Amino acid sequence: MTFTLSVGFAAEETPAQEMDMEARRESVANLETRIAQREVRLAEWGNDIVDLDARIEKRMEELVKLLAGLRDSQESRTKVTQLKKEAIEGLQRGIDIYVAKRKEVRELVRQGDKEALGDLGKFDQRIIKRVDQIAELTKSIPAHEDVDKYESDGGGSYWRGYYHESSRISEEWKQNRRDSTQSDKLRDETAKALRETLERLDQRRRSLQDMMANRELTDAARALYTTELGQIDAYQDHIKTQLIEVTVAHGGATQAVGRDQANDIEEMIQDARRDLREDVARLFRSYDQFVRGRAYLEKLKENLEARKQWLKEHETPVPAES
Repeated sequence: MTFTLSVGFAAEETPAQEMDMEARRESVANLETRIAQREVRLAEWGNDIVDLDARIEKRMEELVKLLAGLRDSQESRTKVTQLKKEAIEGLQRGIDIYVAKRKEVRELVRQGDKEALGDLGKFDQRIIKRVDQIAELTKSIPAHEDVDKYESDGGGSYWRGYYHESSRISEEWKQNRRDSTQSDKLRDETAKALRETLERLDQRRRSLQDMMANRELTDAARALYTTELGQIDAYQDHIKTQLIEVTVAHGGATQAVGRDQANDIEEMIQDARRDLREDVARLFRSYDQFVRGRAYLEKLKENLEARKQWLKEHETPVPAES
């Protein structure tokens, strides 16, 4: 009786087991299809980010080169220099935004997101690029020139047999003085910002060295800190070079503009600034979406591997034909 019942139970269980195994095999195939779809979508998001980032950088480069090539005239007085100052302040705010975002990405890396480690370098490239653009604008501010202070006003008089030419302070000298005053102020501000950046990098290097020497770290954290130490050295060398160039007067701008043209340029820059602000915000939203999608895809792949492993362990091997 016992044998009969046992045989009967085994006979009933086999079809159910086969159905379950078939369902599991189908689930693997379905998940593979799902993963392939998510990979395509993730690639689309990635391409969108690359295109948007390229457009932002192209527009930024165009604006910086435009401003760097301009200088004030007697008519515009200090209008162009003021536009450059505002552009530099905007670039610095851009650096702050990228630095804040970099901190978020850095935390992802520290928690074990290996893919995000490569993203850190891209944020660093943008930060350094903004530093270069700030330096380019600063170096374009006209330097001091030796200009005669007085010029003849066309009049004169004789006194005791000598002719005395009437003179006045020249407009060129006044403009040169305005340029020099603004130039010195802007160079000092930029140099100060670069020195503060170097100090922050130095503090960060010391902190990283201390953590690596005196703490137990995860593999992800150690890889992150090692990468950052190498990057810090490169950034410091780069910024030191820019600091030297900024503190030496250049005055590379060549095209003097009038008041009306300076006003037109100001309006154009205001439009561009709004566009760039919107584009950068969209870039970061797209990046956040990409990171979430990447993490989701990784979990799907882990699930797939777990399902495959289960099948490998539980499927009955097919007997070889004699």
